[in-house]
Amino acid sequence: MIRNERQYRATMRQRNLLAQSLDELINRNAALALDVQPDPNAPGAQVLELQRASIAGQLADLDSQLMQYQQLQEGQVAATGVSSLEELPDALIRARIAAGMSQRDLAERLGMKEQQIQRYEAERYASASLTRLREITAALGVEFVGDLQLPVNEAPVSRLRKRLLSLGFDRRVVDRRLLRDVPGDAGPAKVLAAAERAARLLNIPVQQLLSSGPAPALATTGRFNAPRNAAHGSLDAYTRYAESLADLVLRATEHLSRPRLPGDAQSVRAAIDAIAAATRPDTVTVPPDSQELFLATLRYAADIGVPVLALRDPGAFHGACFSRDGRSVIVVKHSSDSVARWLALLLHELCHLADRTRGELRTWVELGDIDTWSDNPEEQRAHAFAADVLLFGRGDAVLAQAVQAAEGSVERLKAVVPAVADNAEVPVDILANYLAFQLGRRGINWWGTASTFQIQRNPWRNVTDQLLTQLDFNALDSVDRSALFDALAS
Repeated sequence: MIRNERQYRATMRQRNLLAQSLDELINRNAALALDVQPDPNAPGAQVLELQRASIAGQLADLDSQLMQYQQLQEGQVAATGVSSLEELPDALIRARIAAGMSQRDLAERLGMKEQQIQRYEAERYASASLTRLREITAALGVEFVGDLQLPVNEAPVSRLRKRLLSLGFDRRVVDRRLLRDVPGDAGPAKVLAAAERAARLLNIPVQQLLSSGPAPALATTGRFNAPRNAAHGSLDAYTRYAESLADLVLRATEHLSRPRLPGDAQSVRAAIDAIAAATRPDTVTVPPDSQELFLATLRYAADIGVPVLALRDPGAFHGACFSRDGRSVIVVKHSSDSVARWLALLLHELCHLADRTRGELRTWVELGDIDTWSDNPEEQRAHAFAADVLLFGRGDAVLAQAVQAAEGSVERLKAVVPAVADNAEVPVDILANYLAFQLGRRGINWWGTASTFQIQRNPWRNVTDQLLTQLDFNALDSVDRSALFDALAS
């Protein structure tokens, strides 16, 4: 959901890039249909169609978000439906936009800082008390009209949906992934097919999923970078789902060459630079930007035999490694479209794969945001590895240069970052994120400033496109193939 003008502009840019990609893909599809001697290494029609459907779905979603924001701004929406408390946060955001208020305007009415409203909306008011919600609705002039509906006999798909929600899944995961293309009036046969697919992903009997008894425990092989009792139902459910998807990816990539472990930071950087250089014209002499480095790192992961799966569902975790019998899948998942953030996350997970101390560890799941400092030794190693790859092992020296150029002032830091990045031959968004991470260790939140330097692309699309070229869908039966299609769709 678009919450402000900055997000609106970023969404519009992303929409235009997707539209261009869709046009190119349609032309490729047409050329494939006319080619009497197709390239055996080119993506097949099935893969191209999945890519087309995925991009078209993303494009439709962005168009819907843009239109909704425009209609709210232009006063074309007089009321918005709220059928559950879970829908209230989005309704409050829509009410603010329709009232012509910015986040700053609302904050001033409430006597709060703008950052607090931004935080509330980013987390969908999860930390707001009932008293605070009342104050916000009063400031927005919102009125509630309607009745509380008492329970009635439910349709089969509604019962299945509630059961999945009770396991801890976010409603968006249930509706967009587990019950995708299952209408509310679906008959018993279609609901049973959806239940069988979901039960297989959760590794539980379908009878247990459809029963009205206690919710089943969802077992994972996960080891978490925080105390295990910190993981709640939503994390357990989504981790089990992601682990099953990783298993499907491993089965669909068995034809690939045997993987090898990533090297040290210096050798990984050298390999990434070589890949990036091979895709650039000889006349280009400037250092690669974060997008080029990200694509080269993806290619490096493919070269060492490690498929990467990108997910874009809300909550749960940001990254994971799933290993089986010497083969591994990296799962990356970030809410932003910042290329530098995705790049750091991918390198972070590559380090976990290279860590010889993992032993027989089958799964590693990032509970928190990797942008924050952790006391966990494995996390510290992964942070250092990613920084060494991105900054040529000169992180401390570059940090010292930035502090010196800013004369020790955090307020001056933003102005000197471009020059320091240019001098260090490091992309400015990567340097900004590194500085924000280091300042965060000292109790200073500089991520808002760092966000102004980010290159916004479509990292999820980049990861998914590469994975599609690696998958052999014929290795999966129809149920598993459908589940993986749904996960890779927009």
